[in-house]
Amino acid sequence: MKKAIATVAAAVLIILAAVVFKNVYSCEMPIKNRGIGDAIRTGDLDVLLIGSSTFRSNVDMPSMDDAFDGRVYDISYGGNQLVATAIQYDEIRRRSPHEYGLMVFELGPMMLTQDVALSDSRVIWDLSWEGKKELWQSMADAGNTTGAMMYEYFVTSGMDDLITFPLTEPFYATRYYKGAKTDESVSPGKEVLENEEFDISKEARVGAQYRGVVDIIQKCRDDGQAFVFVESPCYYRLQEDPVYIRYRQDYIELLEKNDAPYILAEDVDFDSHDPEHFVDMNHMSAEGRRAYTAELIKKLEDHR
Repeated sequence: MKKAIATVAAAVLIILAAVVFKNVYSCEMPIKNRGIGDAIRTGDLDVLLIGSSTFRSNVDMPSMDDAFDGRVYDISYGGNQLVATAIQYDEIRRRSPHEYGLMVFELGPMMLTQDVALSDSRVIWDLSWEGKKELWQSMADAGNTTGAMMYEYFVTSGMDDLITFPLTEPFYATRYYKGAKTDESVSPGKEVLENEEFDISKEARVGAQYRGVVDIIQKCRDDGQAFVFVESPCYYRLQEDPVYIRYRQDYIELLEKNDAPYILAEDVDFDSHDPEHFVDMNHMSAEGRRAYTAELIKKLEDHR
């Protein structure tokens, strides 16, 4: 009986230790080629991008390396949320002693419709305990927290990554480079893209995400940080969707009201009608991201 109790007690202690480690020390894990920790370890940067999987898929980091002497990085695990982007900015300012010439934030119209939630568990790994509490408070303020969600957020979320880290880290470290994808993805072809179904007609504005944009702008201004918002091109079917256009206009008006600089999709010489440039409605093929990045670099130079 005593042996059984000791075994259970040991198991509980191991679990508690893992939970504490995940919540307090996960941000110190030696993760390579992705995340805030690796971005900080890279040192001073000329360009730091903070966005979602759109940036991760659509920005070619080797091209950026060549243009900015390797002083670039892409943090792209905010889960399509501007609230999370603002928190990631805070996290960098708390932990990093380095300087950032230009911060590039994602002008993603449909990000304005995302619920404040843990939509990408990998952000848990990026954040310190302070950052985790900040994101949780944002979710609570939006009314998106429950007991079950608290258990997932602080206990189970990201735990599989912790357990499998020694095995999976070498794979992920080669799958990404400075936060962006390295795969040679190819377009599925015009027929597939023309027939891909998507429906954003029921998406509704989320006030917290609108406030997140203003929060990002204000934080940068307070810190004297140069910044610009960038809209990455979508395949024309999404780019020209009336709902997308409506939220895009909302985003633009928000930026103009706060006198914030931005680069729109059409400001960059890139063909959104070319199916060879995309793998789906908003993620580019390897060919597309190289073509887009080559032109985006010219625009970023104007904002440095």
